[in-house]
Amino acid sequence: MFKFDGFRLISIVNGAIDGYVVADATVDYQPDIKYRIEKKNAFDPTIIIKREPYHDDVIECQAILLPTEYETLSFKLISADKLYIEFDSGNQTLQFPVTVDKLPKLEDDSRSFKSKVKFTLNSIYKQLNYIDFDNVFGYGNDWGENWGF
Repeated sequence: MFKFDGFRLISIVNGAIDGYVVADATVDYQPDIKYRIEKKNAFDPTIIIKREPYHDDVIECQAILLPTEYETLSFKLISADKLYIEFDSGNQTLQFPVTVDKLPKLEDDSRSFKSKVKFTLNSIYKQLNYIDFDNVFGYGNDWGENWGF
């Protein structure tokens, strides 16, 4: 399990690319390699033959959000046709195509204080193809005043 601070969520809805940055958040990234074909050897059943590997990663996010930010985040998670998450690891940016596994839970509708929101994303892929969203937005991915969205 790897921990990272902050993330960028990129949603694609009807061909329109939209981004959302959560700086006050932690990301727990749990990579896992699985195999499409796993079977025992016919002559020695203790040997397992594994073919066609793929990645089945779990990404758990925890963010401190205001109620309005919670509504924006949950709308982006629910309405996206395609969803990507980006977070920075040292000097490189990790980017994964994701699907929502668990949505954030809202305790009550009238929250007016900051609260921790947790949700889980699942990323299944054979090979990552990095999409340079910096060129799409034209701002770069600095964590300064202009976060690229």
